[in-house]
Amino acid sequence: MRPAEEIENVVKQMSFAARSEMDQRLWAGASEAREQFIKTRPAPSRNWERNTIMRSPITKFAVAAAVIAAVLVGVTLFRNSGSGVVWAEVAEKIEASRGVIYRERRGTDGPHGLAIKSDYGITYLSPTQYRSEGFKDGQCWITMYDNRATAKRVVLLHAQKQYVREDITLTDEEDRRHANYQDPTYWVRKFMACEYTKLTRREIDGVLCEGIETTDPAFYSDENPSIESLIARLWVSIETGYPVLLEGEFHGESNTNMTFDQFQWDAEFDASVFEPIIPTDYEPM
Repeated sequence: MRPAEEIENVVKQMSFAARSEMDQRLWAGASEAREQFIKTRPAPSRNWERNTIMRSPITKFAVAAAVIAAVLVGVTLFRNSGSGVVWAEVAEKIEASRGVIYRERRGTDGPHGLAIKSDYGITYLSPTQYRSEGFKDGQCWITMYDNRATAKRVVLLHAQKQYVREDITLTDEEDRRHANYQDPTYWVRKFMACEYTKLTRREIDGVLCEGIETTDPAFYSDENPSIESLIARLWVSIETGYPVLLEGEFHGESNTNMTFDQFQWDAEFDASVFEPIIPTDYEPM
């Protein structure tokens, strides 16, 4: 068998999927060793060694295999570096998601601001249902179940041990706003419909992301006309194309800031996640 065929078989039998960090360390280590070797050997000695070594068929095979391995590492590095986020496809990608879980943090101040009791909230969202839990001082104080397929809502107030059952009027303007606010897809669409600038890449929780930023009044004008200025940012994973962080600051009669993060996209929920369970000692409001 010819050496070229031997090399081809060896490469075919290679089965590795090194992470980009490992690839970079291997490449850097090999390059550094090569440079140091070249610097420390006299030129005549290097020429003699090169000619002597390359006469050996085994050495030729090893050198060729090393070259192929280096090329494979380079290809892996190029592939893992990512060509960037295709922003026009982000909304389509999350619209195809079966469901999503995310954390929400929101604060409002000012004379007309809404008093937000929660330190943070956790939302479970499917195309037709959501469950949202508000936490204060580490305790869940409110749970809301919203089923837009049946137009029903249940709210549990745990400290008071009370609950509310109500019908949803799907054509109601306030209900539409509430549904929009809970849906990250809506916010992504808003970004795509506004003027925005691209941000420098950054890592968020170990994930390399690309971001965009907008100060376009159209981003929030139909939600709250009293907003005088805003700045909002969307960060998307280069690897997956899914949003990682959504953050915004809104200023006007009241000042509001919000953050959506800790996303779990394309989540498949069991039906029990959205089934309200009202404890027997809770009373209707």
